[in-house]
Amino acid sequence: SHPRDFTRDIVDAIDRTQSVCNQVHLPVQSGSTAVLALMARQYTREEYMRRIEWLKSSRRQIALSTDIIVGFPGETEADFEDTLRLLDEVEYDSIFSFKYSVRPNTPALSLGDHIPEEEKGRRLAILQERQRGIQLRLNAKLVGTIQEVLVEGFNSKSGQWIGRTSQNRVLNFT
Repeated sequence: SHPRDFTRDIVDAIDRTQSVCNQVHLPVQSGSTAVLALMARQYTREEYMRRIEWLKSSRRQIALSTDIIVGFPGETEADFEDTLRLLDEVEYDSIFSFKYSVRPNTPALSLGDHIPEEEKGRRLAILQERQRGIQLRLNAKLVGTIQEVLVEGFNSKSGQWIGRTSQNRVLNFT
């Protein structure tokens, strides 16, 4: 869902409804309020973090995923650092991360200060490495636990079943 449309009553509904999975995808795009304004996202970092607080205070363990774009026109090093701090604060279970690329018929076309491709690549690598550490730490906490799994199939080559936990984590098991 779009963060501006994500309200507290959605978290309450997740808490009340056992058949809803314990996972929410809430695309932030950037951890910088200035970049969010350039993107016309219609929310600030603080408003986004309020939604994260609602999710983290839920009675259920809700896994969080997001989308992040690095190298948006005008993104400064300080803006990028804001995004890295956001990763550390939220501790997403997973992210979908991308380098900004020009899209036809978007407001960003008229923006100047395009970030060089090499710099976008550098930022993406740093972001993904930071997230990899977070995911390793979060996944390590699950070792030895029992999880409910929706079995999606069997891989005959590996001899393993494939499924997803209620937090949308992919799981291979025998």
